[in-house]
Amino acid sequence: MPLNCDIACVRAACPDPSFLEKHEAFILTIVGVASGTLGLLLSTCLKSRCKKIKGCGIDCDRHVVDLTPEQVQIQD
Repeated sequence: MPLNCDIACVRAACPDPSFLEKHEAFILTIVGVASGTLGLLLSTCLKSRCKKIKGCGIDCDRHVVDLTPEQVQIQD
């Protein structure tokens, strides 16, 4: 005797996935892009020779060391 089960019965065993389960790849991509952008921004600020950096309401007043060629030592 065949078992007859309507579609509501079949879906009862498989609940709908949560928002995170549905969109986990998208969220991972957004987090990766945001952290990469933040890392790029911070590395640019570290390499910058500017004494005062302003952006997004954040001010940074840096002390940049001025080097002359006589002060640089190259070691092999």
